[in-house]
Amino acid sequence: MTLIIQSDEILDLCNKLKSEKFICVDTEFIREKYYHPKLCLIQIGDSKGNGWAIDPLIKNINLQPLYELFLNVKILKVFHSPRQDFEIIFNILNKIPKPIFDTQSAAMACGFGDSASYESLVNNIVNINLDKSARYTDWQVRPLSKKQIDYAISDVTHLSKIYTYLCEEMIKNNRLDWIKEEIHKFFDLSIYVTEPANAWKRIKFFSSNKITMSVFKEIAQIREELAKSLNVPRNKIMRDDIIIKLAKNPPKDLTELDELRGMNLKYMNSSHKTLILKSIETGKKNNNTDWLNNNVKNNNVSKAVIDILKIILLSCAEKYNISPLLIANREDIKHIAQGKKDVKALKGWRYEIFGSSALKLIEGSLTLTVKDGSVIIE
Repeated sequence: MTLIIQSDEILDLCNKLKSEKFICVDTEFIREKYYHPKLCLIQIGDSKGNGWAIDPLIKNINLQPLYELFLNVKILKVFHSPRQDFEIIFNILNKIPKPIFDTQSAAMACGFGDSASYESLVNNIVNINLDKSARYTDWQVRPLSKKQIDYAISDVTHLSKIYTYLCEEMIKNNRLDWIKEEIHKFFDLSIYVTEPANAWKRIKFFSSNKITMSVFKEIAQIREELAKSLNVPRNKIMRDDIIIKLAKNPPKDLTELDELRGMNLKYMNSSHKTLILKSIETGKKNNNTDWLNNNVKNNNVSKAVIDILKIILLSCAEKYNISPLLIANREDIKHIAQGKKDVKALKGWRYEIFGSSALKLIEGSLTLTVKDGSVIIE
């Protein structure tokens, strides 16, 4: 167990790790109470399986050497499923570490199924069963116990062996370039920031009434702005279903707003509620629905076509022993069915193993048969 709580210890560790070809990184955080996840612990591992935990909640601790290590382009940073780690790092540095490697993406290319957990990879590759009893720790509570610290550090100490194994497998099967392309998605900074004007896209709702949709968009925007400014989760301002209720039956004044069942008024004062009412009025007056047309255009597509594309996808994934999610997701399948061409699954290696067959289906020149329990694509 090594918990670092001194700035000089961080500097010494980072100087030591500068000679590594790669380091392993993980974080612990709390997001249930905040809009921006709160960083509570940083775990670092070297290429030999050693690990350390750094406490960022220590008053006046200097994390700058660590951040410089993250941004050092000469050192590969190995993560497992780093989407949320990168969100935290981006909020602090306004940058994403480079270069990086994601063992979850790599595992999908090596026959470990969809979204393989770190625990399952440790079990299958390192042959160790992790003690996950500290999984639900409230990481902002201090002091941390030895058990909690050991649990956190174990999230990086096995990453070096997992990384080495997966790299060897991908090199053997000529799949290293596949993962480089997949990992590139993490450098799209838009996935770490929700623009208030686009907040409506996060909520599953559609109405043929353009006024209802316009009001819906404006309320979703003001909720995003309030949640961000108050640093509280979106649903602490109002839940998605409340936004939909407000859009369908807009209140006329503060009294009607307060009387709406399910409204969470704990974080809202009268000025916040006034902003919500103003957003509703703005939505009612907004006659520009180009944003809506651009997002629902060609939305209708045969479910049967989508289902057949999924069958082809699963067949191709089985053939190459990789996760179908690595080839195409639900949106990719939908876009292909709609006849769109600018789709990830229709480019590069994905086109070769799946996209070409998908296009033949859309063009009507593909035949599916079943032989000896397997799907044959011709």
